[in-house]
Order: sequence, then C-alpha cells, then structure tokens
Amino acid sequence: MVTNIESKNMIKYSYLKEVLSINKNKKFIAENAFITHYLHNCRNDSLKIYNEQAINYISKRIEEKILNEIDFNEIEWDVPFPPPENPTFKFIDLFAGIGGFRIALQKLGGKCVFSSEIDNAVKYTYEKNFGEYPFGDIKHFTGPEVSDEELNKLIPDHNVLAAGFPCQPFSLAGVSARTYLGQVHGFLDEVKGNLFFDIARIVEIKQPDVVFLENVKNFQRHDKGDTFKTVKNTMEDLGYTCFSTIINAEKLVPQSRQRFYMVCFRSSITEFKFPEFDGEPKRLKDYLEENVSDEYTISDKLWEGHINRTKRNLERGTGFTANLADLNKPSKTLVARYGKDGKECLIPQEGKNPRKLTPLECARLQGFPKEFLLPDSNAAAYHQFGNSVSVPVIEAIAKEIMKHLD
Repeated sequence: MVTNIESKNMIKYSYLKEVLSINKNKKFIAENAFITHYLHNCRNDSLKIYNEQAINYISKRIEEKILNEIDFNEIEWDVPFPPPENPTFKFIDLFAGIGGFRIALQKLGGKCVFSSEIDNAVKYTYEKNFGEYPFGDIKHFTGPEVSDEELNKLIPDHNVLAAGFPCQPFSLAGVSARTYLGQVHGFLDEVKGNLFFDIARIVEIKQPDVVFLENVKNFQRHDKGDTFKTVKNTMEDLGYTCFSTIINAEKLVPQSRQRFYMVCFRSSITEFKFPEFDGEPKRLKDYLEENVSDEYTISDKLWEGHINRTKRNLERGTGFTANLADLNKPSKTLVARYGKDGKECLIPQEGKNPRKLTPLECARLQGFPKEFLLPDSNAAAYHQFGNSVSVPVIEAIAKEIMKHLD
C-alpha cells in the first residue's frame, strides 16, 4: 500500500497510474476499468454507480489518509489523447478496439463516458493512449440477467453511441472460411454475430441522439441483404432514421479500404449526406519509413512459398495471390492476420526479398496521428491496426453528424 504521496492541487495521471499500479504487469485487471472510468468521470452524476466500487479498489492501493488528500477532480491528463476540457457532447465507445472512434470524436469536442472492449491486449494499448481501461465483454452489461433498470444505471447517458462491432461473421473471408469449416456466420454466430442486438438493447434503454456504426463492406450484402435489413428495421422500430453507405478510405489514407457505415438519428431528419472526398488516391510510397530494419524482410522460404502458391492459385482461378505492392497506389486492405506472412502488402526492396510493413506504417495506413503510442509488440500491432477503423474517415463522417446534433 502506498503511503508517501504528496498532496497536490493538480495531479498527473501518470503519477496516479504509478501509485495505483495501473498497467504495471501489463495484464488487465477488471478493477482498473472501474478506477480509470471513475478518474475520468468524477463529476458525472450519471456514473455514481461506479464510484463506490472504484473508491474501494483505490483504497486497497493507497492509504486512507493519503486518499483523502487527493482531489480526483483535478487530474492533469498527460496522455496522448486527453479528454476535452469543455466537451460539447458525450459518447460511448463500444467494441472500442484501439480507439479510432475515440480519437475522432474527442477531436470534435466529444467526452467519452464509457468504453468496452473484450481483447485484453487491445485494452492495454487503449489505456496507454487515453488513460482509460475499457470494460470487458459488453454482455456483462446487456445480458439477460441484467434488468432494464440496471442497464440504465450501468451505461451512462450519452448523445452518440459509436460501435465498430465485430465484422468477421459478415466479411467475405469470414463467411467463406466458416462455410468451408461447416460453421455458422452472420447473426447465426452466437458469439460475435449477435452482438448488434446488444447494441440495440442499449439504444432502446438509453435513446442516444445518434448511433454511428461501422462494419465490413460485405455487411450490406450478407445473407442476400437480410442481415442489413434486420439491422435497419430494428433501428427504425426503435424510432431512428437510418442512412448508410460504403466508403473507400483511399483518398484519405494510402490504403484501399472499403467499409460500410451507418448513421442513425433519433430525430426525424429527412436528409443526411455522407462526406465525399476529392483528389487522387494516396500513394503508398509517401507513407513508408526510410532505413527499415531487416527484421521486416521476409525469408527465402516464405517468399518462395508465396510465389508457388500464387502461381497455383492463378492457374486454378481461386485462392489468394501475393504480389508486390505498387508504391504509386494505395495498398491493399490491411487485415488482422497481416503479421503472419504479409501477403496483403509486400514492399519491394532492391537486391533482397520484399518486406512487410512496419507497425508505424500500419498506423499511417489507418490514419492514426503521430502521437499515438504503438502496441508493445509487432504481432499485437499488426492485429490491432488490421482490426481498426480508418480514423480520418470516422472524423469526416462525425463532422457531418455534428451538423445535425443539437
């Protein structure tokens, strides 16, 4: 238990993080979600339900006398992306990933009052950048054992619900792989495919002004369009007007990444325009690092395997192909499995085998600001950036949303 903390009018989050042993062992502890949400929302009356548990956890780590000397309302957020000082709206970040939605919405004046993410390694990256541990499985808040009254207390009031809910059950790759293996996909996937209905339950109880969703391009066509119809009809039954489109991020980031976006308004607006982007697609070569370490160069065995499999697949007309990236064009879509063999984007190198992208280059391909702190390992970086949203696209859509948000 810490006993030698100096009382301060303004105390840095990094100092509290040290004395409260947040992230010291790089392993998620459920208590840290309560503690960090409390630190971010001490003044938020709608989050009082967390206060008692958070103070209890904090008191285990700091002597009571010292605890009474700390004003948790006066925290200096020395993290790359601190909360806005004078927020103009509130949002929750569901299936938060590494915070692509949060970066964009905070930049526009939004205050995040709740975050949830099931992957522990991802939570660690999120905390490094925002000073907040997301809560875990959203079903802990939306499960059948949780009453509507409890859910209303557990999820704070908010204006915008943002969610890039799991896409594998709806993606072309996910569907084909699961079909081949005899597995269910889409809404029949009880683990991931049904998570939209957890979002819908939160929407029904909390009635946010806007619901902002992202998924793979194939979401709109999955199951002959019935999946999309189910989502749209559900939102309309809840009293929302829905707008959707597919946007390719290639004019904002050096990556061809087509994603499905859906914006739903509780107000009965009749028109919402998604942003359109001028100019040419971004060139990959303008975003590459110089003097990249040889650790990213693929081995002779892996490169030979790519060549042979590509040849066989081209001859039979099915399967993946591994071609060198055209540096004058955007890269192919970055995926979570990229770190395994890099086949989606191989960078040509003079006099040696091609190389994989570096984690920093992956961050650039998704439009993350230079201040963003990368995951601690290459494997984690490839997985997390491959699953992320493209930040500039989210920000552009959010700007249009703000025009309709009172």
